[in-house]
Amino acid sequence: MRVRDMGEEALIAAFAEIYRSRAGVSVGIGDDGAIIESTSALEVISADMATDGIHFNRSWSSATDIGAKIAIANLGDIVAMGGVPKFLIVAISAPGDEEVSYLLDIARGIESVAKDFDVSVVGGDLVAGKTLTIAITALGSVNAPVLRSGAKVGDKIFITRATGRSLAGLLLLSKGLASSDSPDVRAFQRPEFDPHDLIEFGFEKINALMDVSDGLLSDLPKLAKASRVGIDLTIDEKDLSFLEPLSEKLAIPPLELFLRSGEEHSFIVVVDSKWQSGTPESWIMLGTVVTGDEITYFGKPLPFQGTSWHW
Repeated sequence: MRVRDMGEEALIAAFAEIYRSRAGVSVGIGDDGAIIESTSALEVISADMATDGIHFNRSWSSATDIGAKIAIANLGDIVAMGGVPKFLIVAISAPGDEEVSYLLDIARGIESVAKDFDVSVVGGDLVAGKTLTIAITALGSVNAPVLRSGAKVGDKIFITRATGRSLAGLLLLSKGLASSDSPDVRAFQRPEFDPHDLIEFGFEKINALMDVSDGLLSDLPKLAKASRVGIDLTIDEKDLSFLEPLSEKLAIPPLELFLRSGEEHSFIVVVDSKWQSGTPESWIMLGTVVTGDEITYFGKPLPFQGTSWHW
């Protein structure tokens, strides 16, 4: 069935059957607005938008994975502020000839992520448009925000999960070197997202924090600029051995995949050196915060420059 044949009211009702309200929702989908409970001193809000052909490709990813990936991007922004995600608002613009089943699968992908992290979709909007676009607003609770601007000289920089596989998946698909059902492209289709070790480590121990959405090559300078510092990378390339098979297929060095890869939604974590020994073993050491305003690699210019993440 097409969207124009079903109608807005019936489609909203179908969405409401997929989304489930969890703790903190007094009034969810079905009224003029949602009513939510708040027990924290501060709230954090973030929004993200994805458009067909620009931010996702239907031939590369399923509708469920597309929905899940957009939801992950929003939850990542909340966690990157030192917050705990609580609620999502989902707005969709779709052509009249769009298949209803496709939109419902996108909703199922969003709900699958929301359920995993005890988050509720509490409302949204549905409008007609020329191109399928999904816009999500995320809300969360935060006690003491962690900003990009808190890094200090001498601090140690970690990443919670190694990057590289998302870019590898994108390149394999775009070059026709892998099909959409290949395990090699899974990290691009639906990134791994598990901030529990970050939350358990404790936001109060973190001086600066940032979600990796545009790639380390792009995101590290943003953090450095906000904190008015430089960063010297001292990455142990043994930690990147998992990228070697993909590196061989693409003829791109593992370090380059690692630094350029975006839409990973792991986290850059900056901590005082006194907390270094207490960081989770799965985190990878990136380097040290230094004086100046440059990003260097073992004290020298980066081995490559240019843009990081792009379609």
